[in-house]
Amino acid sequence: MMNLNLDTIFSSLMNPALNEFQAWALQNPEESLSKTMLPPIALIEGLIANEPTYLQIKRLAFGANFCCAGQVVMGEFDTLEKALTSPQARGWRLGTSVLDPDSAPNQDVGGRNLFLLSLSDRETDGSSNHAAFRSCMQKYLFNSATTDRQGDEISRRLLDRLAADYAEMSHGAGGAFFTDVKRGWMGFLVRYLHYVIFGINPDNSESIELLTELHYTRQSPLHYFAVIGNLLQSLNLFGHGDLSTLIERAATIYENSPALADFEESSENNGMTKRELAKLMTSIMAIAGLQGPLHLGYTAMGYRALPAYKGQQTAEINPTDFWDDLDLDDRQSIELFLLECARLWAPVSATHRVATEPFTATVAGKERTFPAGTKVLIPLSLGLLDGSFWGSTVYEFNPKRENLCPFHMGFHSVGDRSAGRICPAKDIALKMLVDVVSTVGKVRRASEPNLPG
Repeated sequence: MMNLNLDTIFSSLMNPALNEFQAWALQNPEESLSKTMLPPIALIEGLIANEPTYLQIKRLAFGANFCCAGQVVMGEFDTLEKALTSPQARGWRLGTSVLDPDSAPNQDVGGRNLFLLSLSDRETDGSSNHAAFRSCMQKYLFNSATTDRQGDEISRRLLDRLAADYAEMSHGAGGAFFTDVKRGWMGFLVRYLHYVIFGINPDNSESIELLTELHYTRQSPLHYFAVIGNLLQSLNLFGHGDLSTLIERAATIYENSPALADFEESSENNGMTKRELAKLMTSIMAIAGLQGPLHLGYTAMGYRALPAYKGQQTAEINPTDFWDDLDLDDRQSIELFLLECARLWAPVSATHRVATEPFTATVAGKERTFPAGTKVLIPLSLGLLDGSFWGSTVYEFNPKRENLCPFHMGFHSVGDRSAGRICPAKDIALKMLVDVVSTVGKVRRASEPNLPG
């Protein structure tokens, strides 16, 4: 996480000017100044805006709607609810950040775009690869066999090993339990999720080492970011060798996994091949599968403090205090605890859509009209911190708050409502995290006698 003093990066004088220019440029995208200045602003501010406090500071300055990172930010709860439950046109963005299309997991040069996050629900030519590819993914990787593996003895053994690691390793803020890529929290996630989703043997050291190298040691999500991924790779900051080659090798592991053993091409899935599904999953596992649960676990188990939202005392809240008071056999209470952790620090802070027709909105206090093609941010984090919906206790930690489950936006949905883009592994992730909080929590209490229970 970047250690940035956000108030000094964009001063009270710079913030309005930056917002005003972006609003003008987005209204006038064909102007030469727009074409010249908006891309670098989108790139740089898009990276900074991944800081959890950044959009909240913007909202305090401008209201619910403003411009940031080359996008119109629409932050009212009702607007977000509509956006998350309606079909979405997409571009090359991951939340606030700009992505590199050339790094997408295409089958080969000239191959189809397999990057689900950039595929629109309905393309301009009327096609819908997004629905077809997602359906194929769900058929083979998120099915009854997945559920069975998540409840079997192998998964239980991995949970018990995680609990033993917690007892054996330092697990305070910044402890080795959270930072060692081969043991503890990250070591568990690589083995557990690849076993549950793909059926990959967690004791296959060769496969696990490669997947760990790709997704955690080499921080594979950076591969997809415009400019940054190529720069970091060229500097060898995260290891030597070609990251693209590692991705291909991981795709081969996925392609040969038990989950895809009976794969058959079908016109219902737009002829998706086994290799294409394997390539698609390299990006899904990098960006979502091994990042969302990682960061929610960080929050729930005390790796780091909650964000210091401006004007609030959230950084003084310790979620582990609430963990220690939980009934560790009450799965519903644990799930609500996790959802409240994800409300105050959303593992996925934002997504986006592309306007398919002109629209008018009040942005930073001014009514403005934007053309079709305008990129619109869907700031999940702002919806989760919207006092007009959650009330005056919005910055307090309360797992029993009203409507937490049915209106939570942390899984690219509103509760379980979406237009087909809800996180496909939501149920897997929540079950896993509930099991983790319960299993590790019991070891925590047994080894620390001053805790309840």
